[in-house]
Amino acid sequence: MSPAEVFKVYIWLVDTISSGRLSKEDIDRRWAHSTINNLGEQAFPTRKFHRYKEDILTLFGLNIRCNRRQNYYYIEGDKDTQRWGDMRRYIISAFSFKAALDEADGVQDSLLFEQVPGGTQYLTVIMRAIRARKQLLVTYHSYDRDSDYDMFLSPYCLRMFKQRWYVVGKASTHEDDIRIYALDRIVDLHVLDNDFEIPHDFTPQSFFSNYYGVFRNADPCLLRIEVTPRAALFLRGLPLHHSQRELTKIEAATYGAEPGNIVFEFFVAPTFDFIQQLRTFGAELRVLAPHSLANQMREDAEQLLARYTSNDKSED
Repeated sequence: MSPAEVFKVYIWLVDTISSGRLSKEDIDRRWAHSTINNLGEQAFPTRKFHRYKEDILTLFGLNIRCNRRQNYYYIEGDKDTQRWGDMRRYIISAFSFKAALDEADGVQDSLLFEQVPGGTQYLTVIMRAIRARKQLLVTYHSYDRDSDYDMFLSPYCLRMFKQRWYVVGKASTHEDDIRIYALDRIVDLHVLDNDFEIPHDFTPQSFFSNYYGVFRNADPCLLRIEVTPRAALFLRGLPLHHSQRELTKIEAATYGAEPGNIVFEFFVAPTFDFIQQLRTFGAELRVLAPHSLANQMREDAEQLLARYTSNDKSED
């Protein structure tokens, strides 16, 4: 097989094994019916299976292990957040998507995608600069300025949020603060020979720990929301923040929640992007604390209602 075909098999193996507890016989049956099984093999050759396992560990850091007592294969750390980490889970997700595309011969027109912003062409360059601790010369287009501007940037880390990539670092235009810049707003970028040091007390995890997205225009605080049972299903399925905690019915009642509704608690900064996410729940969500945010949400709702009311009057 060509290198491209072998890579497809790597992806297929990772996706297949991560889908559940499968024995070698289960894997063989799935392989026999796979559209990328160009040789029509009725089973995945054992020697090739073990060789590919080692290749996958070397290339991607994904360790395919065997539970010999119960006779099934699994990817080590798949259910362990501490050992697994976001990056490996992201790799699994990307592999699963690529495997689905490989198996989706003839249904491509049935797949609809969101538009992804630009800037991804700078990812590799920025990653190399982070690893080598080299400064970047960046020409940037800010929504707050009328024209593009240049800056020297010391890149500390990269972050993805809502399908956009951002670079975090110290810029010559804001030397006293760590800033965040969207890659899709970079006009031009060059790696310089200038070295820089990342502060010893900086880690990407701690920098974003008390924040929802990429805005840092507020301080972290205890935040409490009341939602309908339907909205609670979405929050349980995809928590807004790692600090999210669902209160008991007794606790919820003490904060004045309506019977049947659910209360969630967070320790997070009520930044612009977090507030925007709360607004997506509409009337199914009410902020209980802090009072300043509850008042802001109420005032915004009143202004929105006033805009619609004034439009109705003008049409009459």
